[in-house]
Amino acid sequence: MSDTKPSSGAGHASRRAGQYLGSEGPSSKGFKRITVGKAQILARVEATSWSRQAVEAYGSLYRAALDSASQTLHGRGPVPVLTNPDGVGPPWVVRRYYRGGLMRAFGDRFLRGGRPRSFIEVENSAKMVELGFTTPRIVAAAVYPTGVLYRADLVTEFVPNARTLADVLFGNDESGAETDRDERREALFCARHLIARLSKAGVRHRDLNARNVLIAREAQQVHAILLDLDGCRVEGRSNPADAGRLGRRLARSIRKLDRTHERSHDDDGGHLTNDEIDHLLGLSRRPVL
Repeated sequence: MSDTKPSSGAGHASRRAGQYLGSEGPSSKGFKRITVGKAQILARVEATSWSRQAVEAYGSLYRAALDSASQTLHGRGPVPVLTNPDGVGPPWVVRRYYRGGLMRAFGDRFLRGGRPRSFIEVENSAKMVELGFTTPRIVAAAVYPTGVLYRADLVTEFVPNARTLADVLFGNDESGAETDRDERREALFCARHLIARLSKAGVRHRDLNARNVLIAREAQQVHAILLDLDGCRVEGRSNPADAGRLGRRLARSIRKLDRTHERSHDDDGGHLTNDEIDHLLGLSRRPVL
């Protein structure tokens, strides 16, 4: 079933359909506003044509991407990766927003009220870049309202040579080999540095976990990138206590993954103990032997 009714043309915004786009503001600079039927889209110049055609043909950016993905990543749902429609430049990652936790049963449906998650992410990404953080470059964001609910998609440029912190700690590398202990320690240290910077900049995240921290390697440099920016509040007021809160939240998510990750009892696989994880995240001053 389509997310929104496909249109044979560009479509016309209804009185209700235009409520999310509003007037241009600093955070959406560089994006063009598009409506296709009930769908509302913010797209950069290079994504305008593809976004319009995707919704006209498939009803949503996500469904169009699933049909032509060059590879598929995995999050709360399949995450298609597209070859850049222009034929040059980095591939695009197309993510559908899904609920988690106690609201997981609602899947990809959100109650309409305030700004939708994809547009919040556009706004927060702009703020984070102004603060000097690296974030995946957003090329399009879409919302599909239906009655009192909506679905939403986000399209970002693919970050090469990068894996989520969860994959580094519990998965395999591109060759299929298990990540070694030193790489795991390095990834956690990068996450700790990111948390310290977030705290200093007054950025809070309500759902910091090992799946929304990306560990990227560029030449000899390794750094952590924060994902899922719709969960951020960029307040600009530094609070040293926030680093501890974010670190503990991340550590809890790692322990949860560790409990669900299947491995044989006699396979240490270079896995880190809880004490080591706490120490590397700056949650414990006690040295780990």
